[in-house]
Amino acid sequence: MNIEKIGWGAGYKDLKIPNVLKVYLGESDLSGKENTLNNKDEIAVMETNIDDTSGEILGYTEDKLFKNGALDVFFTPIFMKKNRPAYRLTVACKKEDMEKLQSIIFRETTTIGIRYRFEKRTVLERKIVDIDTKYGVIKAKEVIHNGEKNIYPEYESIKEIAEKNNIPLKDLYKLDGLI
Repeated sequence: MNIEKIGWGAGYKDLKIPNVLKVYLGESDLSGKENTLNNKDEIAVMETNIDDTSGEILGYTEDKLFKNGALDVFFTPIFMKKNRPAYRLTVACKKEDMEKLQSIIFRETTTIGIRYRFEKRTVLERKIVDIDTKYGVIKAKEVIHNGEKNIYPEYESIKEIAEKNNIPLKDLYKLDGLI
């Protein structure tokens, strides 16, 4: 952190330990690690706790969120007040998609409030590639990190090949060139 100001304050209560507070004002210094990373951006992360919506509605809501620009959507099981089981819905998105996605959440679920924050993220370089296999062409992501390439098959593509050829999905992951 680059410190701009430091402040001290003394409290009025007579305690067994010194009753003082030290405060620093400044900006974080990420020059070391962050500057070596490419493809940085900032995203919005929205969260809400839902305790009275069915699983079918939550699944439908997830689909709608992805179709409308959500970068990631997931549910975390939680317990709310009065020990009620519930789910925390978390949605990552671009800032410009927040209002549209919030509208979907309010319309499709019973939530009455959504928290949000902005977070920085680093995204690896990637491209979609076609991989020829004896079963057909599989779409995959080719991801590059520190000059090393990794291949990750796209689930829908590999699922289609597995169903078409009546073979276990796990067998496709064992093919040369995948993962």
